[in-house]
Amino acid sequence: MKKALPLCAALLAAFAAFAAHAAPPAAANATAATAPTTSTTAAASNTAAPLGLELGKSKCARLAPAENHVRTGKSEWAGGDAVELKRLERFHLPGLTRVTLNCDAQDTVALITMTFDRSALDDVRGKLDARYASLRKTEASAENGYAEWAAANGSLELLYGRDGKHFTVAYWARNAKAKYFSYSGAGSKPAAASAPAAPAAAQPAPL
Repeated sequence: MKKALPLCAALLAAFAAFAAHAAPPAAANATAATAPTTSTTAAASNTAAPLGLELGKSKCARLAPAENHVRTGKSEWAGGDAVELKRLERFHLPGLTRVTLNCDAQDTVALITMTFDRSALDDVRGKLDARYASLRKTEASAENGYAEWAAANGSLELLYGRDGKHFTVAYWARNAKAKYFSYSGAGSKPAAASAPAAPAAAQPAPL
C-alpha cells in the first residue's frame, strides 16, 4: 500500500503540469459556447459528490464500514488522513479500478481521485460533460488528453495518455487545488491518499 502514495503524488503532479499547459480557457469557452445557456448554467451550479462523497463537506470519519476502506497514512498537503476505497464493485461503475481520497485538517473531503480502465473513457467523459460546466480541454490530436470542469463546490480534471490503459479523474474541493500547489511549490513533496467507502448501491454511483 505504501507504494501507492508515490504513484498518487505523481498523478497529482501530472495534473498540475497539464493544467498549466492545457488549451487556453478561451478555446474551451468557444467550445462550451455551442451548448445551450441553460445547460451551462445548470452544470455550473452542480454540486460535485462522486460516490456520494460531497467535496468540502463529507466527513472522512463517517465513511462506510472498515472493510470497505483503509487508511494509508497522512495527506501532508491537505492536513488530514489519506484513504483508499475497497470493494469498488459495489458502486456499479464500469471500468472503475481505484479510488483514493485526501482529507483536510477538519476531516472533510479535499480531493477524490478515481482511476478507470481506458474502455470507460467516452462514457465517463460524456457524463461529466453533461453534468458540469466545461472549462477547457486539449485538442483531440494531442499526445495526452486533459479536460477540466467547474462544479459549485470545486473543480474536476481528467487526464490520460494517448496510449495509456487507464485514465484518471480528480475531484478538487474548493480551494484545495490552490493549497496543493502552494504546498508543492514550497519545496515539499505532497502526499496522496486513498479513498473511503460509500454505501452499496443498486444503481451506478454518481460521478
